Amino acid sequence: MNINVTQKLQDLDGTPMVTGKQLCQVCGQIVGENEPLTVRVTAVRSLSANFRDEEGLAGEEKVKRFHLALKITDEDEPDLKAEDIVLIKKVVGKMYGPVVVGRMWAILD
Repeated sequence: MNINVTQKLQDLDGTPMVTGKQLCQVCGQIVGENEPLTVRVTAVRSLSANFRDEEGLAGEEKVKRFHLALKITDEDEPDLKAEDIVLIKKVVGKMYGPVVVGRMWAILD
């Protein structure tokens, strides 16, 4: 399934959502603040996150998430397998609130 990851997410009133502050792990500075919140940003941030309930997550699973995040970063309309979509929905559901989850799931369904 090809998903346009450049799509901008909208709040409940239809206004475009923007990103919040994120600390760059390389440079130590705040990056990406007030940029459009897109499917790409949401998926990549979620795939790259460490969740408390996954402290023992195997390296193989982390690498799988890394490669999926790269694919989403490199292509504007990546061809995602059903298992990729399930994984994205899982991690987005852990990381974001109801509006972002609802918007993302509607796009991914």
